[in-house]
Amino acid sequence: MSPTLRNVLAGVAGAFGSMPANALLLMPLGRLFGAPAAPAYDPTGDPEAMQAVWRAYFDTLEPIHMVGPLLAHWNGAFCGALVAGLLAANRGLRVPMIVAGFVLVGGIANAFMLPGQPIGFLVLDIAGYLPMGWLGWKLALRLRPVR
Repeated sequence: MSPTLRNVLAGVAGAFGSMPANALLLMPLGRLFGAPAAPAYDPTGDPEAMQAVWRAYFDTLEPIHMVGPLLAHWNGAFCGALVAGLLAANRGLRVPMIVAGFVLVGGIANAFMLPGQPIGFLVLDIAGYLPMGWLGWKLALRLRPVR
């Protein structure tokens, strides 16, 4: 297999691997830190009404409740970069960081889709994706045998 194709497939696998890594931690960590249940999303509902519901929800949260989403989001970037680093054709940083950047774009989109999130949380959340991708790559280097 050509190295380019292998790197592309590693990036796709890392991107897809990041999604369940984030989703599987989100609810359990929310329960662990005592966060109230999030409102149900209604795609047919009035967008302005949904924004008001989400703003009211975020107003009920305390800082400790934001630890779960923060760790879950960062875990997605970490695991995605780890998978990409393990599967890539070489041991370089490029493919894992592209995956972490892809997850970062999802985090930025999340900031726009769920209005009312605390600014401090958003800044900390966005700032952590690429460092967690770097840590995933470093772990991949340790786990991957040198060829």
